[in-house]
Amino acid sequence: MNSTSTSMRLKHFQTYINKATFPKLLLLLFITSFIIHLSIVTIFINQPIALDDMFQYDMLARSLKEGNGFRWYSKADVEILRPYYSQFLDIDHLSFPDQGLQTSFRAPGYPFFLALLYFFVPESFRFVLARLVQAGLAAALAPLVAILGYQLDFSKRVCILAGVGMIFYPILLFYPIGLASENLYIVLGLLSIISIIYSIRKNSWVWILLAGLICGITMFTRSIFAVFTLFSGIWISRYSPLRKKAGLVFLLVAFGVCLPWSVRNSVIMKKPAFVENSLGYNLFIGYHPEGDGGFVSQIAIIPMNILDDGERDRLCMQQAIEFIRNDPFEAGRRVFARLIKLIGPEDREFFYFYSNDVIGAISQPWLALIYSLLVIPWGSLLILGVAGLWQTRNNKMIALIIIFLTCYGLPHLFIIAEPRFHLAFVPVLMPFATFTLHSKNRFRWDQLFRRENTIFGIFLLLLICVFILGFTSNFSKLILIMSEGGNKLFFSY
Repeated sequence: MNSTSTSMRLKHFQTYINKATFPKLLLLLFITSFIIHLSIVTIFINQPIALDDMFQYDMLARSLKEGNGFRWYSKADVEILRPYYSQFLDIDHLSFPDQGLQTSFRAPGYPFFLALLYFFVPESFRFVLARLVQAGLAAALAPLVAILGYQLDFSKRVCILAGVGMIFYPILLFYPIGLASENLYIVLGLLSIISIIYSIRKNSWVWILLAGLICGITMFTRSIFAVFTLFSGIWISRYSPLRKKAGLVFLLVAFGVCLPWSVRNSVIMKKPAFVENSLGYNLFIGYHPEGDGGFVSQIAIIPMNILDDGERDRLCMQQAIEFIRNDPFEAGRRVFARLIKLIGPEDREFFYFYSNDVIGAISQPWLALIYSLLVIPWGSLLILGVAGLWQTRNNKMIALIIIFLTCYGLPHLFIIAEPRFHLAFVPVLMPFATFTLHSKNRFRWDQLFRRENTIFGIFLLLLICVFILGFTSNFSKLILIMSEGGNKLFFSY
């Protein structure tokens, strides 16, 4: 009886998709997604922020709102956070101005976004508004994923199901609770890809300008997006009916958005600079002899006693180069270690928040189930998404998707990597994974080792191995977490 009822519901759902207009379905995706994200945000609406990055984004946003410019670590902020910062900063011997330190360390896009939100509410409600708006941003990913699929010529059914999959992607259900730049960057990155595809399909200068503007704002939020933007300009020059002029105009607009801030940072750093200047700092962490290629909090705090951005960047870069020269073999091994982190399961947030007793103790088997629900979706999406890319490889638009995956992922392998960095891949891979699952001509796994699929088979096998290595690398920590008292281990982030 239950199976019959479920089958009937699925048929009704498929009939509705076939009959409803695409815009109506997109609106339904957004509303459904927003209700779900809003429900989760509401549970944690009054929770305080918890991580260094969140404190820093909040400082910058409040400084912008108050008209003090892009500054952080004001004397008042440092005094409030003294019990925490005094553990690793020599606060009594460091000079913190009343209005804070002028900085070029962080990309300004997300702090400006928060400052705009803070402008509309009293200070005590700033986190509430930020979380509500970020729930809306997360909800927008569902219809945007469907739009991406539609522009890649997938069927309406595949597009809508991809949007549904995006709604329930586990780790992104919780990101709106925190002050994390991913909340804005992932949406902008997806919008950038869609606008570039539109600029080709519409053969319009308006869309070329809009694509350049969106890519520029995305770089303003995360500077690593500049690599993809540069190669996108080349791709547009190749495929746009407007040819090289289109690519040139796109690049001029995109990098023109960032130029004023780049000039501002160059003045502060006293050398040419871009929208953020954390490269030396990240290289220092990524290649430190006591590190593992990813973010290690004990190493990250070492340079923070140097308050001047330029001096910190110079010393960190110098030491990172020395680390590489002193042990080039280990430096090379770190590249592979970062690949494991980038492709590995999304368990860092789980380890931190559960081990620090944020939600209390959870008994077995429920804790293991929660962990499985967090890590299995990414592994499945990765395998199915790559299969979908392989099946649609003859579509010229796929080249743009591969450029994005490569240009965003590859630089992290040589700097610093964490599992959360691959979250930008999720909405891009979702339509391809759904296509693999639901297409009438879906990939048959018994064809995996046919001669024409050899390249794909080898690549997929390597990805699976890397993912498994990512899981096993934290296995000892996972065993402790799953044991009694795992919620009070107090692991660092």
